[in-house]
Amino acid sequence: MAITGVLDDSRVTALRTWLNEAVAAHRAVAVDLSGGRLTGTRWMAVLLEAERRARACRHAFAVVSPKAEAARLCLPVLARGGRLVLCQSLAELPPLSR
Repeated sequence: MAITGVLDDSRVTALRTWLNEAVAAHRAVAVDLSGGRLTGTRWMAVLLEAERRARACRHAFAVVSPKAEAARLCLPVLARGGRLVLCQSLAELPPLSR
């Protein structure tokens, strides 16, 4: 799944729906943030919720984010007690099969 354009708090409901459907339908989901710009704060909770749902279903979940954005993702994830597989490019993704 590729996120393009600006992902702000007004698009969070659509993102949550999209991720819920993807996690339910696929055993492995990678969210590519490379083409998007993240603003606001609510999107982080949505990514963490999707990761938890995927883990509960024994599905794989990962986020692709360029290096500049990766640092911005790490601290909120750790602060919320979450965990995400985070890669800088699609080429770096580990095998997502479970």
